[in-house]
Amino acid sequence: MNIERVAVIGTGMMGPGIAAVIALAGHDVRLIGERTDWAAEGVAKTCAVMEQLLANKLTTASKFQAGKARVCGTSDLDAGIQDVQLVIEAVYENLEVKQQLFERLDRLTAPEVILASNTSGLSITAISARTTHRERCATTHFWMPPHLVPLVEVVMSPNTSEQTAQTLLEFLHHCGKKPVLVRKDLPGQLANRILQAMIREATYVVQEGIATAEDVDTAVKNGLGIRLPVWGVLEHIDAVGLDMCLTIQNSVLPVLDNEPHATQVFAAKVQQGALGVKSGKGFYDWSVKDIDALKKLRDDFIIQTLHFRSEHEPC
Repeated sequence: MNIERVAVIGTGMMGPGIAAVIALAGHDVRLIGERTDWAAEGVAKTCAVMEQLLANKLTTASKFQAGKARVCGTSDLDAGIQDVQLVIEAVYENLEVKQQLFERLDRLTAPEVILASNTSGLSITAISARTTHRERCATTHFWMPPHLVPLVEVVMSPNTSEQTAQTLLEFLHHCGKKPVLVRKDLPGQLANRILQAMIREATYVVQEGIATAEDVDTAVKNGLGIRLPVWGVLEHIDAVGLDMCLTIQNSVLPVLDNEPHATQVFAAKVQQGALGVKSGKGFYDWSVKDIDALKKLRDDFIIQTLHFRSEHEPC
């Protein structure tokens, strides 16, 4: 199926970035907000994202101008999804809300229209449970910030058709993303499963007094993390040798945290109201640490990495 028009539902943290990526790739985008002013704000955010990409030479002036013209906003869901080939839902993470939305979309769209959810933690099997045409439902999980991070996880439910999955993979490739196919609808999808294992061990190291939060992050950012953009985990195992890595695994795994829940220090901080940036403290004191500067540093690093890849990676 040829995807020409896409509806993106949600104008919060993810929707505008997703809309920008799709519009810059040459597709018409209807950005749907719950209210008219939210839809207008969403279009403005989308244009701002495109401006950031242009300023950092991640798109061209001609694509920027054409992309802006391809985005329109509306609060009318019924009108916004007319004649589209793909709907991407990017509303907040509430199962009941997503189920109701998918049920409505299933009624209003032709059976061949693909319905995708940007959920990061909910099951697409559960989200699509009230639909009739479940074969056209899948997860397309863009990572934050969606206009910069290349990864999109395409997650299949037991009902998702191969045609739906392959159409999404081809579309996302065309949009310049690096999609991966996750064939089992499990908590954490793919990359989040790896991330959550890291979070559990990192917080355990702090809890047990093995190292401070600062030293944990220093070790990750300046050791294993700095090579990950070009040196994957399984590539590392092959490069080092499976025999050596097996010896290390058998030595280290028995002393890692293996509890099936968050660490005590993690849970205790939440109970105490130490929620991170939003409360001023978490593992760090954010009254003396600048989150905006850190986000800018993150984005600048991603941008430089994208430029490096475009120059050195094979097509």
